[in-house]
Amino acid sequence: METPLGIAGLANARDLGGLERTDGSHTPAGVFVRAETLDRVTDAGWHRLRTHGVKTVVDLRRPSERTVSVPRDITVRHVDLDGDERHFWESREKDGQWGTPLYYVDHIGELPHRLAGALDEIARARAGGILFHCSAGWDRTGLLAAVLLKAVGVTEDAATRDYLSSFANAETMAELHGRSFDVVERLSVLDRFGHTPESAFRDMYRRLDADAWLGAHVDVDTAEVVRTWRGAIRSAPDLPSTSR
Repeated sequence: METPLGIAGLANARDLGGLERTDGSHTPAGVFVRAETLDRVTDAGWHRLRTHGVKTVVDLRRPSERTVSVPRDITVRHVDLDGDERHFWESREKDGQWGTPLYYVDHIGELPHRLAGALDEIARARAGGILFHCSAGWDRTGLLAAVLLKAVGVTEDAATRDYLSSFANAETMAELHGRSFDVVERLSVLDRFGHTPESAFRDMYRRLDADAWLGAHVDVDTAEVVRTWRGAIRSAPDLPSTSR
């Protein structure tokens, strides 16, 4: 299971360490942390993140969503992972896919420069842990997390459990941030497409060919950083993408 952090001011934060890979090993802790908006992180929360080794924050939100909430000693990089390409988003906003894993594979296939920009920032970041986040820590954060996990052979079961943690955290997030995170709407959309949260994520993860995508859309150095989790993993297991 992923490493719990207990950050004051975050309800959907977790270290992506401790997830089982297809070779039987586990992802290392202290490399990647995923989270929701950082606006409510307290001084104690930032101290805990520093102690955990976080040196860089990658903010995946659109420019209109961005706020200033990160201490000056932590580097911030902004990447608009969604993008403003209306030809891609118009139908997905209308039918609700934007709040589910149903759009992930299409997004990285049709708008590869968006994910490539995020991975380039990860590759260029200074030594230390990286926290990446969006607003809810659910969709944009979930897309990037899925690629990072698939790139190092995290099993389908382990990756799915990580994704479903956001549903488990939704009530606490709503209490902390004072707003709904649209769980009922997400479930309704998925049901209309014949899915549950679990089946939607599993279907996406099986179709996600991270290795081929990296080879086609980022340079060799960035691909190596992703495949080795910034040098923390020697190599990804060479097993079929449908392995669990």
